[in-house]
Amino acid sequence: MKDKKLNLFLLITLIIGTIIGGGIFNSPTDLILKSNPLAAVLAWLLGGFGVLMLTLVFYELSVHKPELTGGIYTYAKQGFGNYAGFNSFWGYWIGSIFGNIAFITLFFKTVNSMLGSPQLSPLGCFIGGSIIIWLYALIAWRGIKGASILNAVITIAKILPLLLVVVVCIGLFHWGTFTVPHWTTILASTHQPVALPHQLGAAMSTIVWCFVGIEAAVSMSRRAKKPADVGLATVISFVIVLILYIVISVIPMGILPADRLAKAAVPLATVLEATPIGMVGADIIKIGLLISLLGALLSWYMIGPEIAYVTSMDHDMPRPFSLVNKHDIPGFSLIVYTLLMQVFLVVLLVPQLQKAYTIAYTLAAAMTLVAYLLSALYGLKVAFCEGQGIFFKTVALLASVYSAYTLFASGIEYVFASALIFALGIPLFIKSANQLNHRERVAMVIIAVLGVAALILILAGKIKF
Repeated sequence: MKDKKLNLFLLITLIIGTIIGGGIFNSPTDLILKSNPLAAVLAWLLGGFGVLMLTLVFYELSVHKPELTGGIYTYAKQGFGNYAGFNSFWGYWIGSIFGNIAFITLFFKTVNSMLGSPQLSPLGCFIGGSIIIWLYALIAWRGIKGASILNAVITIAKILPLLLVVVVCIGLFHWGTFTVPHWTTILASTHQPVALPHQLGAAMSTIVWCFVGIEAAVSMSRRAKKPADVGLATVISFVIVLILYIVISVIPMGILPADRLAKAAVPLATVLEATPIGMVGADIIKIGLLISLLGALLSWYMIGPEIAYVTSMDHDMPRPFSLVNKHDIPGFSLIVYTLLMQVFLVVLLVPQLQKAYTIAYTLAAAMTLVAYLLSALYGLKVAFCEGQGIFFKTVALLASVYSAYTLFASGIEYVFASALIFALGIPLFIKSANQLNHRERVAMVIIAVLGVAALILILAGKIKF
């Protein structure tokens, strides 16, 4: 089995490949719709610092708790009990499915932008998306090492177009375009009054979405050749991705006016159209985006079934999820994961792909943030209860505050929607658990009530996405 384990390089490319999906290509438009350029920079600094704290928590836990190979699921379970562990898994798992739907939605949005007219119909997008997910299920079925090597190749291929943007566009950056007037009070892309704190809060959901996957190596730690590589790969990947994200999202804001950037279907392509390489550069970016989305989807096909397997081995998911095939792949988990994605692919039948993409990735970010918060709180518990140094205590405290802030900053409507999704997981936990204690019963009742309230408010039109 050792030859099927992942070395440091494959762990790094797994993390980068998981993080860099469509978010980096769409981040200029996603951010300019919510914040002005200078506010976006502040949001990156604040968000990047918060994600760094989370990254360091994962690093410290990988050092002090190397036996916890299930990542964020086992951190939550170890710290706060079986039901907390299950919810950490459930939120992360369902969040990854929503994230995959966002990838596929953006994939076909980009394809349609390249086709011009006529474009793929919603039904055509649905059929195409269905083919992609079942093809990936077949690739994942055949083993983790082969999938990770393919992912490494795709990760390198997706970074090259991003470097092209930096090289070609940096000279076109104009400070006057970047520094919009009244940037702390008026949103330049819509000309609506939006105060700076609200701009920062709104931008947080985009930034969190951009970094979803930073814990990929932690979630796959049982597959690592060396446990020490897990934390190191996480830190190295964070530094690389943060630099790329800030540069890629900021440069277009100094080239295109905010109102034009807000309407760009593929913002990096629109920016390159304004350079000497013109439409050729735009097509390169769009092809790079398609490759990037397919690569990120492959990464999640390795992670999603794996965490369901680990959860089942701890008896917090039904036993069939622990079944593996001859390639040591959790086959039942992989099939269920793909079937759930097939169900959620109905969003491709909606003509408004940008809105579907935004809802999907914001839900994914909100669900994942719950798992992040529980991991950070477990890090806080370990740091203080086990007498760790001031560094671990500080980063765990800051990571906990950041996770709580970004969860609610992403929007109360998405927090309520998360409660509904957590409530849907209750029957699975009851079926798997040997016995329930009083605290777990109380927690389930609270989540169920919040879930029902969320459903009523959504159906009544009081909560809108």
